[in-house]
Amino acid sequence: MKTLNEMVIDRINFYLGKTHISQYMLAELSGIPYPTIKSIMQRRTKGITLKTLIMLARGFGISISEFLSDEYFHYDELDLES
Repeated sequence: MKTLNEMVIDRINFYLGKTHISQYMLAELSGIPYPTIKSIMQRRTKGITLKTLIMLARGFGISISEFLSDEYFHYDELDLES
């Protein structure tokens, strides 16, 4: 089981690879400060908000539903306690 934060990191890495952009460029495109993205990717951020997820999705040029459309986000696969 993965935590929500781990799943978000996996999705960010997936879309960084798919779009061939850097974390810094994602910060520019999404409006999220680079230190925040760096903190998320280094697993220092413990609670990622819906607003941040929406901003990340916009930075990748996709909808929030597309960002979350991964088998890992199925309820039974999600560790909400960590």
